[in-house]
Amino acid sequence: MTAAARETLPYTPLFCEENIWLLARTLREQGVAADGMWVLLISSPAHQVALLHQRAGDDHNLALWDYHVVLHARIDDEERIYDFDTTLPFPCPAARYLDETFPPEALTPPPLRATIRRIPATAYLHRFHSDRSHMVGSVPADCFPPWPAITPDHPEIVRLREYREMGRELHDGSLLLSPEAYRRLIAAESEAAPSRPLGRSYR
Repeated sequence: MTAAARETLPYTPLFCEENIWLLARTLREQGVAADGMWVLLISSPAHQVALLHQRAGDDHNLALWDYHVVLHARIDDEERIYDFDTTLPFPCPAARYLDETFPPEALTPPPLRATIRRIPATAYLHRFHSDRSHMVGSVPADCFPPWPAITPDHPEIVRLREYREMGRELHDGSLLLSPEAYRRLIAAESEAAPSRPLGRSYR
């Protein structure tokens, strides 16, 4: 499958959680296996995380986010990370993204060390509720996304603030992992995953 070009996809700065929701839906509609996609919400218990190779970063492309959201997709037996705000390729091989985006833990102050909440894309698509309240008063109204706010079609909704509570256990299949633990997890899953015929949709 040909990777989607970043400039052809819906994107609004500072609304990464909605950008990724729309991307996951688009990829699913194009036939990407829903059970082979995960939304990664990156933050820390202190609600501040340091990430490298970010377009909004300083001279060294280092950015401090309160949270950031990207998509991990397994497509044609390749692990890819989609990050609209990275200076790395879009999508980027997952191993490279993890190696180059997260500063070495030994060099990162504890409050800025990342935790990854890995959310099954199916759960995110059906349960995520974005009321945009966290941005009211922070950016002008004309900087909000042009599309309607995302509303869930599942009775058990999850709001952004709940995803961002990095010590909170959610009953949506999500996992909390360090970047290093995530590297090990996807390596193990890649080895265990059976090859799938190209051109068939798995949902």
